[in-house]
Amino acid sequence: MLSLSASLIHLYIKYIRASKAVFGSAQRTREQLHDLYLHPQSFSPPAAPGPDISIQREDVTDWPLYRVSSSLPSPQQQSSLPTPSRNAESRGSDLPRSAAMLYLHGGAFYREIDPGHWTFISQAARETGLDVLVPIYPLLPRPGATASNVVSRLEELVRLLSRKQRIVSIAGDSAGGCIALALAQRLVASAPDVSGQLSSVVLISPVLDLALDNPEAERLDPVDPWLGLAGLRAIAPLWAGELPVRDPRVSPLYGAIEGLPPVMLLSGTMDLLNPDARRLSGRFQGMKDGGGEKGVKGSVELERFVYVEGEGMVHVYPLLPHWEGGVARERIMGFVRGCLV
Repeated sequence: MLSLSASLIHLYIKYIRASKAVFGSAQRTREQLHDLYLHPQSFSPPAAPGPDISIQREDVTDWPLYRVSSSLPSPQQQSSLPTPSRNAESRGSDLPRSAAMLYLHGGAFYREIDPGHWTFISQAARETGLDVLVPIYPLLPRPGATASNVVSRLEELVRLLSRKQRIVSIAGDSAGGCIALALAQRLVASAPDVSGQLSSVVLISPVLDLALDNPEAERLDPVDPWLGLAGLRAIAPLWAGELPVRDPRVSPLYGAIEGLPPVMLLSGTMDLLNPDARRLSGRFQGMKDGGGEKGVKGSVELERFVYVEGEGMVHVYPLLPHWEGGVARERIMGFVRGCLV
C-alpha cells in the first residue's frame, strides 16, 4: 500500500502538474519544446541550498559546471572522527575531499535542471562526503544537443576533471540516467584509466531504449500519470541525431555492461520506462536478451548490480518528497558510500 504522502503526490502529478497532458501528445510536446527554446528556464542553483552546502560555478569547458559540496562530515567520516570536545567546532570543512560524483539531470532531453534536482544533489553531497559536479549540457533543440555530441563532450569533460579530482561515481535521472549509462560505457571502452577510478553508477528511472517500441511500455502508457509514448517518440529522433536509435550512445540498453563498476538501478512499476529497466536487470542477471520484452520482474541484489523496483511508484520516484522517495534516497546514499570502501 502506498503511503499517504505518495498518494497525494501522485494526485498532484496527475491533476495539477498534468505532465501527461503534454507527454501524451506529440504536438503538445513539440509545442512545449519550442516554447522552452524561446523562453529558456534558469539553470541557476537555489540561493540558499542549506547552511552546510556550498555551490560554486567552475566552468572547465564552454558548458557551465557547478560544484556542490557540504561542510558536514559524511556518516563514514563521522564514524572515523575522534569525539570532539564540548567547545570544538565542526571539522567538516577541514576534511579532505579528494573525490567527486558527476550528476546528470533529467528533463526529457529538453527541460532544464529544477529545484528537486538541486535538493537531491545537496543531499548526495551531504551524505556521501563527495563533491557533486553538475554539468549543464545543451538541451533540445539547440545545436549540439544530440547523443553523439553530449556523450562525447562529457567524456572529454570527465578526462579533464579527473586530472585534478577522482570521479568515483556517475549518476543521473530519467534522460540524465540515459546519458550517465552511455557515458560510463564509453569510458570503460575508451578511457580505462578514468573508468578504473569509478566505484559506482546510479541510474534513477533511466531512459534506456529510445526505440520506444516495447509492447509492455504500450501496456503501461495508459496508467503512467507522468510520461507518454507519443511525446517521447517526438523527442527521440531529435536526440538520436545522425545515430541509429539503437546505438548505445542513444539507447544504452544495447551497450556493453562488462567492465562497468557496480550499478544501482531504480524504477517504479507505474513508469512506462519500467519494462526496459527490467530488461537491463535481466541482462545483469545473465540473460542475453534481458528476459524478453517483459524483462525480469522484481528487485534483485547481486555482487555488482542492485535493482530496486518501487511497487506502485511513478517516474523518478526517488527524487519525490514522499516516504518511499526518502527510503530510496537512503538506499542510494548507502550504495554510493558502500562502494567507496
